[in-house]
Amino acid sequence: MRNRRKCILAALWVCAPATLALSAALGAQPPSPYDVEPSERLAALVERMRFEQDRLQTLEAGFVQRKQSLLLLEPEVATGIFSYESPDRVRWEYHEPNPISLLIDGDQMTTWYRDLDQVEEVEIGRHSQRVLEYLGAGSSLARLLEYFEVTLSLPDDRSQPMRLELEPKFERVARRIEGMKIWVDPGTFLPLRLRYTEPDGDLTDYQFADYSINGELPSERFELDLPSGVQVRTIDLRRAGLQ
Repeated sequence: MRNRRKCILAALWVCAPATLALSAALGAQPPSPYDVEPSERLAALVERMRFEQDRLQTLEAGFVQRKQSLLLLEPEVATGIFSYESPDRVRWEYHEPNPISLLIDGDQMTTWYRDLDQVEEVEIGRHSQRVLEYLGAGSSLARLLEYFEVTLSLPDDRSQPMRLELEPKFERVARRIEGMKIWVDPGTFLPLRLRYTEPDGDLTDYQFADYSINGELPSERFELDLPSGVQVRTIDLRRAGLQ
């Protein structure tokens, strides 16, 4: 169900106002949400985030993932490194508490559970770009607005993160996700934090830090040197009828 929710969220779309879209098309930097009328601030933020993301060639950041659930005695905390290379390469490298490497390269997603010596390969096909968008490597925010009511909060201190609160417009979306909050860096216009709550009350929170933007990444960053004898399970979503 979680994979299905990721694809649904990333497939949503909405167009920004023509004036902002035209400025981006001409290569001009869209204005900050602080510099437009209150009624235009959300659209300005969406277009500015799209503009900045379109200029990304590489991105790397540390992350902390926290999960809370009624089934857990205490929150689960995981840490690692997130890496992206345009147009379609992503790596989540979990260091603690369990070492896991998740690599998306084109149409294939590979998850290596290092402590279990197991690998899962998934042929994601045409869902590749949708997965990347959900992971923050594309203009996914614009795609969310059609299905979510969005509230933008701008702090008086422009150095502090802007906050977006998203609530589902439709029951079919609310059955999968109760709400989301996104904190946006006012300098880079990239997400600093993402929190989403599921209908059963489970909560997942990602926080990113130490962004490196358009720096040189070694080629081996997007390669997995799998040991011989590792158990590999292959799943083709196309054959399973999920595409």
